[in-house]
Amino acid sequence: MRAAVYIRVSTEEQAVHGYSLSEQKEACCKRAEELGAGEVLIFADEGVSGAVLDRPGLNALRDAVDSGQVECIILRDPDRLSRKLAHQLLLSEEFEKAGARLEFLDFEWKTTPEGRLFYSIKGAIAEYEREKIRERVTRGKLQKARQGGIPVNFDVYGYRYDPAIGEVSLDDDEADVVRRIFRWFTQEEIGIAGVANRLNELKVPTRRGKDFWHRQVVKQILNNPVFKGEWKYGKKRPHEEVITIPVPAIVDRETWQKAQDKLHLIRRKWSKKSSSYLLSGLLICADCGNTMGGAYLSWWGKGRRSYTCRRSKAVSQKQGCRPAKTVAADLLERSVWERVKGFFCDPLAVAREAAAAGSIDELKEEYDLLTKRLSKIEKGRISVTSALAAGLLVLDEKTRTRLQTIKSREERLKKRKLELEQRLESTGKTIAEKELHRLARQLLEGIDQLSFNDKSFLIRALISQIMVKGRPEPGSSGKNLSGMLLTIVLKADPGYAGVFIR
Repeated sequence: MRAAVYIRVSTEEQAVHGYSLSEQKEACCKRAEELGAGEVLIFADEGVSGAVLDRPGLNALRDAVDSGQVECIILRDPDRLSRKLAHQLLLSEEFEKAGARLEFLDFEWKTTPEGRLFYSIKGAIAEYEREKIRERVTRGKLQKARQGGIPVNFDVYGYRYDPAIGEVSLDDDEADVVRRIFRWFTQEEIGIAGVANRLNELKVPTRRGKDFWHRQVVKQILNNPVFKGEWKYGKKRPHEEVITIPVPAIVDRETWQKAQDKLHLIRRKWSKKSSSYLLSGLLICADCGNTMGGAYLSWWGKGRRSYTCRRSKAVSQKQGCRPAKTVAADLLERSVWERVKGFFCDPLAVAREAAAAGSIDELKEEYDLLTKRLSKIEKGRISVTSALAAGLLVLDEKTRTRLQTIKSREERLKKRKLELEQRLESTGKTIAEKELHRLARQLLEGIDQLSFNDKSFLIRALISQIMVKGRPEPGSSGKNLSGMLLTIVLKADPGYAGVFIR
């Protein structure tokens, strides 16, 4: 007889109960010998939760069973197979169909209705225990944090953490880099990108050994209170529940606060600059693939608002077109705004919107019917799963097919329901064609007087992206967009063609 031994232990179980793979292996191999197994295959998963089905050792076992290499599978108990009842039922059914029987050391397995019921109850208890273990571990971590300990792995640039003794210490080389970052930023006329560029020029290695520092990484270092000696545990929890754990400081509090003040000032300045670009986030350079952002650039000694695909080395390794492509923001925004106004006075566009609306009453009727059907499907699925859990129903091929059919039907109905919700939302805002014409003309009379925010909202409601190809022709001095091609993609009409701007 060919037998397989499957052993598993999670990290939590090792910590809480002291379970080990060696103990399981020894006991299971002894049972295989007692059963007369001539060959024993060992499959193991160490540090893997029983709540997930995709495990390397378990996958290998399933493949071996499917290919007929195993006649008997030996485990300590059903918990080793999975801590989820549905997974236990699925796997046991799969192994039985392949001709491999299950043998548990601490549980008597019987292929009878009573045996299946007890097996289901055991699985439900295992699932409950898993949640309790998780709760205990979480409470233990919180308690350790409240006492000033490090409850999780501490991986922060500038520090080293010894999990054996739970001690955080400085990494002298990395800590020196952190001090230089704060010093450059607070004492020199240099920004976040400038700091990142300097680190890249000096070939300073990152924690992972790379020689490229992204501006965002520098910003995270400057923002992190850990470098003034305060590590925050539980950042995703409510603010009042976040625990501050003292660690060795790399910079003094005064330096750290100076960095925060300068960051706040930069955010305020950037907020004012970025808010003045009407097409921010919509432009893509068709020549290099970079997005085109707003930039205040000098042109013949005069500063002007522009859009460019150029990127600093501190932001991206893909630096954009060379020579740098810059387009006057006023000209580009005016051209796009004229197209937006043209859309409102286009009778065909209005007719398309009106025709697509459909009957709101018919849509609501279909929506209500779908809601009722989905409710019935949900009740049916609950009935089947409850029967499985109670052992009243066997997870055979017929039952599995039925569950799959229910799932497929539910997915189709949910997809149609979502489509109807979107149609109802747009239809509810639709007005008669003549009324739309009247409102469009009325709106056009004062459309240029709209506020910046209203124009921005209107543009983003209509346009998904704008592809910018080419660059202003030589000799244009940035006074027109001659020689450039703008492809404007409307949200309402993804097939919208390009517009050549002369």
